[in-house]
Amino acid sequence: MSSADVNEAETGSGPGGGTGGAGTDRGTGSNGTGTVAALGEPALLQGYRLAGAVLFPASSETEIRAAWSTLPDTVAAVVLTPAAAEVLAGDLADPSAPLTVVLPR
Repeated sequence: MSSADVNEAETGSGPGGGTGGAGTDRGTGSNGTGTVAALGEPALLQGYRLAGAVLFPASSETEIRAAWSTLPDTVAAVVLTPAAAEVLAGDLADPSAPLTVVLPR
């Protein structure tokens, strides 16, 4: 593999690369990987950092909506707390939204 091939694999640039947008899957680069995020009340999210998730702590409705709207395009899946899922219920059906899973109550 040449250094150009490595750069394309790491950055998602080049033919067939990219990280979202028209014609590509959200959160996936040319190597098919994406980031997992966890969004919601901080006390419920701490363990997910150990598993490699990027935490987006948010408690109020305003904070939850702000965190959701700033998720990077590299996020392929989001673990939501029940409260965050309630706030975002209308947004989760959007086909361009990342895959989501809601923690049990």
